[in-house]
Amino acid sequence: MKKKVFIRALLATIFAFMLYSAGLREMNSAKINIIEPKNSKVNKKQIKEPKVKMPTASSSSSQTSASSKVTVEKGSKTSLASAIKKAMGSTASYQVAVQDLNNSARYARLATTSEAHNASGVLKILILATIYYQEQKGKLSTKTAIKIKKSDRVKGEKLLQTNMGYSIAYLRQAMMKGNKTAGNALLRKAGSKNVAAVAKKFGATSTTISGTFTNPPVGKTTSKDLDLVLKGLYQGKVLNQSHAQLVLLGLYGSRTKLTSGISGTIYSAGDSHFAAAIVQTSGHSYCISAWSNSQKNFKALGKAVNTWFNKNRS
Repeated sequence: MKKKVFIRALLATIFAFMLYSAGLREMNSAKINIIEPKNSKVNKKQIKEPKVKMPTASSSSSQTSASSKVTVEKGSKTSLASAIKKAMGSTASYQVAVQDLNNSARYARLATTSEAHNASGVLKILILATIYYQEQKGKLSTKTAIKIKKSDRVKGEKLLQTNMGYSIAYLRQAMMKGNKTAGNALLRKAGSKNVAAVAKKFGATSTTISGTFTNPPVGKTTSKDLDLVLKGLYQGKVLNQSHAQLVLLGLYGSRTKLTSGISGTIYSAGDSHFAAAIVQTSGHSYCISAWSNSQKNFKALGKAVNTWFNKNRS
């Protein structure tokens, strides 16, 4: 009996040893693939941390030195121009135009650049002015319905339906609330060339229209051009009083960063770089237009101009 148990144990041991030997041979013959970067060599020079070059007095922001060269238009009120400069600071490129709407001698126009810049939302002012100029000339009427075309539509907007007709007043309201499809329909109806032509009637010679709200920018303009348009609307130039009021009605209640810190009756429009407004508050009326590569100082600008008018009543 003992002999049988011994033989069984011996066989089990031999079998286990055979399995171990086979596994060992398999491990030794197996190939291990290691995926590495193609450039596996370490360059000792590359492991050194790069030195951080600190700005020197001569190499500090070129934008600051460029924007500090502010051109103030002849005849500008010195104290108003100074208030604008202080509000805008020295780190942004900008154009600002301010006009007392009851006294032509009280204005300030200053800029670090005179060129026209890309604009979209702020040009809604001119689109409305052109629509109502055409109505004034009898080419459109209060009953005119503008049909939405497929080309007007902006992806994601559902307010307006293709092939449906909408009144000018309804589209005006929708556009001013940010509906780009409505803006495209009104721009198409007004005609880009006609919008540019109406701009010139206001004296805005640097304004061009070349795009749409689907493919912005809609065009280019300057703060000085916008100043001329707002002043013209208020004073009844180009548009008669009733049609100018329809434009202002469209702009009423719209707020921008420029007017966010002031109160009163405000008619405004703006976009990511431009803002323009007519402000009626504390017994005075003025218009303010501004462009900047950064709107961070627009609220301070609006407050500074409003404070100046409160302190300097005509």
